[in-house]
Amino acid sequence: MEALVDIATLIGSLVVAVLLLYALAEVLGRWMGVGALAWGNRAEPKIALTFDDGPSEQTEAILELLQKYNLKATFFLTGQQAEQRPDLVEKMASAGHQLEAHGYWHRPAVLMAPWTEWVHIQKSPGKFYRPPWGIHSPFTRLFARMQGKQVVLWDIESQDWLDKPAEQLVQRMMFYIKGGSVVLLHDGPARTLSVLELLLPRLVENGYQPVKLGELPLKPLSPRQGLIRINQGYEERYDRKVGNIKVGYRYNHILRLELQPYPGPDLPEYPKGTPCAHIHFESARMADMTPMQVLRAFRETFRESVKFLEEHPEVRFLFGYSYLGQGALALGFKTHPVPKAMELQSKITTAWFAWLYRGEIARHLFTDPAQVVYISRETILDKYGPKPKAELH
Repeated sequence: MEALVDIATLIGSLVVAVLLLYALAEVLGRWMGVGALAWGNRAEPKIALTFDDGPSEQTEAILELLQKYNLKATFFLTGQQAEQRPDLVEKMASAGHQLEAHGYWHRPAVLMAPWTEWVHIQKSPGKFYRPPWGIHSPFTRLFARMQGKQVVLWDIESQDWLDKPAEQLVQRMMFYIKGGSVVLLHDGPARTLSVLELLLPRLVENGYQPVKLGELPLKPLSPRQGLIRINQGYEERYDRKVGNIKVGYRYNHILRLELQPYPGPDLPEYPKGTPCAHIHFESARMADMTPMQVLRAFRETFRESVKFLEEHPEVRFLFGYSYLGQGALALGFKTHPVPKAMELQSKITTAWFAWLYRGEIARHLFTDPAQVVYISRETILDKYGPKPKAELH
């Protein structure tokens, strides 16, 4: 009897260990994407549109839309589908698109035996491999590497499989697409065509340059960048909760605004409760920019903020908490000290995001005071608004 108990205990321990191993592979491999390729340089306008699950009955229509705007994309093909429609595979290749591996069957890795997953990856040609749904087993990365493939994920989902209006899906995508983005779309749902009809012209109008995946400067994600990938979900939930408004949609625009009553401390011109907008900078973009690119992006984005103020006449000023107050003065901001407790909180938050997005903590964070930086409605309209023609000569 004791022997049976020992065997049962051993089996139970092995089952728990295997489940933990699969859970760890999913967290590190799929959710964090550590070691995978997921985005390029945030300071550049190049992005990659990637299509999973094809070829399908929608493939030709997708190719026509891409041709209309003279754009190239990357298709992650399912092996079985490709074997059934070699004519479509040839059309993709002839049009100059990049063809990569999505596995032979469209099955999640966790539902395949290790030897089946090996064949699944092996029978799908390409130098890049995207697991179906991005799902990982403990063997996914090992098998891909042994077969000379690099795992590719994404940094923004189109959600084209959801039963939502195409306009709603595109608005969300334009809110979160950045320079270097790898966009996940699907070759199959009819909704994808409606999404592309709206998305492609907006991307081009806002300076984005969709290219093949191989043309992006991709690097495997580090553990720190894996935390950035996880943080994207929190960021989106926060934006929905507070109703953040994006100011400008060009690839280098860096500003989101949160409408709120001013929380304090009191400013010389504005007491607590004054209608204002809290500035949220897009750290992911700024981290890859040079100082001159950041300055240019500030100025371009603040020109767009004029439209925001016209749409929100109640807003009296924009503000944020920063330790870069002196630099902000050149852009038309004013500064005001904050209480010590608020300064400490601001510095801790700034230190966290500086490490998360840049991998370092600036020394002046510990020497320069955190302050309220704010800019009045009138200053923005005067400094960044359109000038009368007489002033342009």
